[in-house]
Amino acid sequence: MAESARNLSWRQGDILDEDALEICNLAAANGSSGPVYAVVISHDCDLAASESKEPNAEVIIGSRGRKLGGDSFAKTARRLQVEYQSADGPIVLELAATEKVLVPKEALFTCAPRGDITLDKQGLNILQRWLAARYRRAAFPEAFETRLRSQRINGKKTFLERIEGILEAGGDHIRGLLFDLDDGADVERVTPTDTYQLGIVVLYNSLRDEPAAAAVASSAAEELEQVFAEAFGSQTGEWQNICLTYCDAMSDNAITVAQSEMLKEWRLEHMSLKDYPPQATIKS
Repeated sequence: MAESARNLSWRQGDILDEDALEICNLAAANGSSGPVYAVVISHDCDLAASESKEPNAEVIIGSRGRKLGGDSFAKTARRLQVEYQSADGPIVLELAATEKVLVPKEALFTCAPRGDITLDKQGLNILQRWLAARYRRAAFPEAFETRLRSQRINGKKTFLERIEGILEAGGDHIRGLLFDLDDGADVERVTPTDTYQLGIVVLYNSLRDEPAAAAVASSAAEELEQVFAEAFGSQTGEWQNICLTYCDAMSDNAITVAQSEMLKEWRLEHMSLKDYPPQATIKS
């Protein structure tokens, strides 16, 4: 009975305090002089399970961020910016999927989680979606992704860098971009005139200042239309490679289950822009 009570003292999203960091040998885990934020990511059921079945807990080493940006609301699968709550107001933590470590539950359960920084219900939902997204990302045709990745605008910024800037600016309100690509058909198109038909929904958060969020999402939708026109429109007015059929802002409170199942969330993988060199631009 005592063991069960001890196990249930920890929940997914909890943060290790200084004592727990020392006991679990994580006090200097991030390799810097700044504070260590070690976030427990194991599911509650795994935390409550006996140590004979689940001997370790999974923890991600995070850092303090300035504000929510392009990695908020689980828009990218490799990194996450998520708000924790404190007496002094919201605190943004930045997590990277690659910074995952195992700690023995036997050591972890000798301590209690931090009580001054907590994750509310919305924050926990975001954390859980992000953890699941690592293994449940929507797949798009490789030719479509290549066309997005390789395109440059005015010979300077890449198309994806422009998209990154739009999402970064709306990070506090925009939950993600939902793609309606070729009515769900998975086609590898070859020639520039064989265009992908793309519709975009800019999904915004209705729980925090919805009028402001709607305005930000509408502005982002307009910017996206302009960027797509610059990248894939021709001087004759015809689309090349990708044809943007619509780009609309929508509240997460208004989207239907049917729409959410039909649309695929497209995640701008910031790290992938660094990991993979751009391919040769598809010529018009």
